[in-house]
Amino acid sequence: MTDEIISNETRLTRIQALVVEILNDLLRTPLEQTDRAIGEAIERLGSYCVRDRSYVFVIDGEVTNNTHEWCSDGIPPMIDHLQGLPIALYGPIADHILAGEPYHVPDVSALDPETHARQLLESQEIRSILLVPMRWNDRTYGFIGFDGVFNTHAFLPGEVYLLQSVADVICSVLVRRDRDTAARVAQEALDAERAFLASILATSAMGIVVLDGEGVIRFVNDAAETILSTPRAALTDAGHAETILAQARIQDLSLFDQVIATGSPSVIDRFALPGDGPARFCSVHAAPVVGGGETSARVVYALVDVTEQVMADTAREAALEEARRANTAKSNFLAKMSHEMRTPLNGVLGVAEMLEKLVTDADQRRMVKIMHDSGALLLNIINDLLDMSKIEADLLEIESVPFQPSDIAQRLESVRTLKTSEKGISFGVSIQGDGGAPRLGDPHRLLQILHNILSNAIKFTESGSVNVEVDCRDPATLKLVVRDTGIGMSGDQLSYVFEEFGQADSTIARRFGGTGLGMPIVRRLVDMMGGTITLDSTLGEGTTVTVDLPAPPTEREEIAIVAQRPETARADLVGVRVLAADDNRTNRMILAAMMAQLGLVAVLAQNGQEALDHFDAEAFDAVILDISMPDLDGVKVLHEIRAREAATHGAEPRSDRLPMVAFTANAMSHQVAGYLEAGFDDCLTKPLQLERLRESLSALIAERGRRSRGPRRRSSAAT
Repeated sequence: MTDEIISNETRLTRIQALVVEILNDLLRTPLEQTDRAIGEAIERLGSYCVRDRSYVFVIDGEVTNNTHEWCSDGIPPMIDHLQGLPIALYGPIADHILAGEPYHVPDVSALDPETHARQLLESQEIRSILLVPMRWNDRTYGFIGFDGVFNTHAFLPGEVYLLQSVADVICSVLVRRDRDTAARVAQEALDAERAFLASILATSAMGIVVLDGEGVIRFVNDAAETILSTPRAALTDAGHAETILAQARIQDLSLFDQVIATGSPSVIDRFALPGDGPARFCSVHAAPVVGGGETSARVVYALVDVTEQVMADTAREAALEEARRANTAKSNFLAKMSHEMRTPLNGVLGVAEMLEKLVTDADQRRMVKIMHDSGALLLNIINDLLDMSKIEADLLEIESVPFQPSDIAQRLESVRTLKTSEKGISFGVSIQGDGGAPRLGDPHRLLQILHNILSNAIKFTESGSVNVEVDCRDPATLKLVVRDTGIGMSGDQLSYVFEEFGQADSTIARRFGGTGLGMPIVRRLVDMMGGTITLDSTLGEGTTVTVDLPAPPTEREEIAIVAQRPETARADLVGVRVLAADDNRTNRMILAAMMAQLGLVAVLAQNGQEALDHFDAEAFDAVILDISMPDLDGVKVLHEIRAREAATHGAEPRSDRLPMVAFTANAMSHQVAGYLEAGFDDCLTKPLQLERLRESLSALIAERGRRSRGPRRRSSAAT
């Protein structure tokens, strides 16, 4: 448009022709040349309308961005400074644009000086302005604008209408380009993702095999080719049944058939791959392809070579089996040694106990005591070895039965008071909280823990005191604290306390003796019971051992008795007739001497058959049978006697049947329990103590009464 005076009709005709050309150019322009075409369009319009600046803004959320700009000569470009402008900055102008209405101000100076629009436009040195909104899907996409900087200008309504057509086409071109760009970016991302996945599948250590619904293999990666030792060409497009994978079966169905039939994954953890050479294994995971869409994939196999794992598991199982065999052999050896050592110990301790009651000379009594104490020490060593062996062989079981902590305290006090008084040190047991409230745990192992700790405390304390505290204040935990004023330990020495056969240093073993198994057994028992043990020791001052054991309260009434056996009503044993069988002459002699001291009438047999002969010939009040007699052992004799009783009195067990007591050097707890399950009424372990013999026979005779009135046909005794 020039400065010539023309009619409005001519103006509209000319601009209409220009708009038609511009619209044709925009619609024919390739998408990659969109920016050029829009730039040319706003330049032609700005020049024709004698404007100083024309431009395009696009709305992005709450801000606008100047995407295209044309400036006439002498007008500096502003596009770089008009990015990210908040819509709110436009004030009321934005209301028109967002509502889809053109904003036309022919002369800015005609606006009220106080208005936001005038202040904003004058700050930009704009004298006249036309903003035409670009609309898409009923929302404002942006706008095109025409600024007058040097002159004012009024657009005709028809011109605004035609410019709105240009704005609409520019908007459609931009939207089309945005969509095409987004589609191109998405396609590029998809292609990149596919390439990435393809590279992963190709380089993955996991084998991937994809099959269609007919079981035809459609894809095989490098790892699958290696694992299956089959060329990819031989696998691809081959039927499933023709390949190694057909042998991967669960019951009668292949994994492929399983997945097709159930629609669920199927797994074989160890699939032995056929072929020559060393054995090879892989795991096979077959799963349905969910949402496969138009692809032919229906089942995917994931293969992992587990040959090394299988070999390692096999080697580990073999090593564990070898360790179990070694532990079993060791346990059997220790059990055998225990049996063989307890038999002579029975003679040593039995004779010592008999002599103690017979010898009156002080020197002789001292020597007898040394013999007895030495035998007892050897017995303790045997017991420690057996306990450690049982723990290592997983033969030791932890019970969970009701008990009263006060019983524990009473037993400790009664057993340890004499020993500490003989040594001249103070000893005490105290209870914190309610010691009479029943708790759940293993009272016998708990006592063993305390006895082992106390044995060390008393042994290493030359003067001062040893004290035990049983803390019952925690409702779920039992705290046991043993304090002594003994020799104590350094930090380095503490590190050896729980090592098997370990002691603080070699001088300790020489000075105090011991095997070094007591505290390791304590640690193992505490661990098995789910507890903790801590030691606090100062060299030359003493040691404190703290044990925390789970011991929840219980409502059960059957309390395990761990206190020292009470003085129950004892039967008068004088004249009680006892048949005792043992193939060892020394054991028979000890039995005879002890039973004589108790006033018993002993009839001794040197083997099982002889015991049965005596049983048939005479009447007895009780029978004591050695377990390990040759030919007829104790268990066989027991069963034979019970059979003969049944033949005489009927098969129904009687409450007054003849008491039968096992006598054995097999003192391991599971062995003793086995003899009681076999039918014995009690079990005496070697070395035998006089008081234990008295207690057992007294209880049985008091319960079942005496039945002997002399021999049935004849009286005899074998020695």
